[in-house]
Amino acid sequence: MTEIHKLASFVDSLHYREKTGPQLDPKKGCFPFITISRQAGAGGQGLATLLAEEIQKLHHEPLFQGWQLCNQELCQMIAQDPALKSSVESLRHTEYHSHAEDMLAQLIYGGLSQDLVVKKMFHVMRVFALHGKVIFVGRGSTFLTHDLPLGIHVRLEAPLEVRVQRMMEGLHVDAKKARNVIEEKDKAKATLVKTYFHKDIRDPLNYDAVWNTARVTVEEIARILIDMVRARAARAS
Repeated sequence: MTEIHKLASFVDSLHYREKTGPQLDPKKGCFPFITISRQAGAGGQGLATLLAEEIQKLHHEPLFQGWQLCNQELCQMIAQDPALKSSVESLRHTEYHSHAEDMLAQLIYGGLSQDLVVKKMFHVMRVFALHGKVIFVGRGSTFLTHDLPLGIHVRLEAPLEVRVQRMMEGLHVDAKKARNVIEEKDKAKATLVKTYFHKDIRDPLNYDAVWNTARVTVEEIARILIDMVRARAARAS
């Protein structure tokens, strides 16, 4: 089963949960969920993948059954919506571009507004968060769901030289190219959050925890997050 099919199955399970489970409280939600904000090269994707794997090992616990990782697959789902003819690659690699660029793209390519695509993505993410048992990576998820008490919001950072080295190894590029990629990605993330939520992505008060991945491993962070999920669920009940 492909990742997009897994996500589609997850959506189906949400519909089933709506029909058979307790009534959804739009101000609280059903189960805990996790959002991961990250600097480029700080290890956000690695943490999300490892966390999903560790949660899968705990499937004997009802709290950890049915969790879903939502990152680029979410963009694929939205891109496949016939009403939103947006490039998967565009959503995957560009978190935000200027309104002038957006208008130009519409004139040249006849595509729909980036604003419409982003808001559609936000709507889907919000629904997922209300049901819970989801790991979000970026895409403004921290700020979109900040009012929901069952959300656990974390941010990953690391010194620039560490992130440059990781980017060089991951993309097989030189230091200059790696640094440029990092700067572009970090700027795009910050702009998206500032534009849609009027917040500073770097403010530590937006998060429940901020980790320096040059000093704390993703394995350690994953273990802590699993404990945080248990604690948040217990507190909610």
